[in-house]
Amino acid sequence: MTRNAVPESVLLLADPDVLATEFGDEVVLLNLRDGVYYGLEGVGTLIWRMLRRPVTMKAICDAIVEGYDVDRGRCERDVHSIIGNLTNHGLVSIRDDR
Repeated sequence: MTRNAVPESVLLLADPDVLATEFGDEVVLLNLRDGVYYGLEGVGTLIWRMLRRPVTMKAICDAIVEGYDVDRGRCERDVHSIIGNLTNHGLVSIRDDR
């Protein structure tokens, strides 16, 4: 998935067919459709928490830039990559309500 594959204006949401359990700074995800487990830690856990409610890519980047010492451009690239991976594995739904 390319960097611009997920527009900043669409709403992202954890897919309802994914179970998530947190263990400290880590979250374990189970995709109920294929039975595959995934793990996130650190900033990935923060992103997952934000995905519990509809959220834009911009809002996720705003929260990370505000809470961590990271360049906005790098943050956007990394978040696009993470969201792309989560979407490709069926863990995140994209809603374009425009």
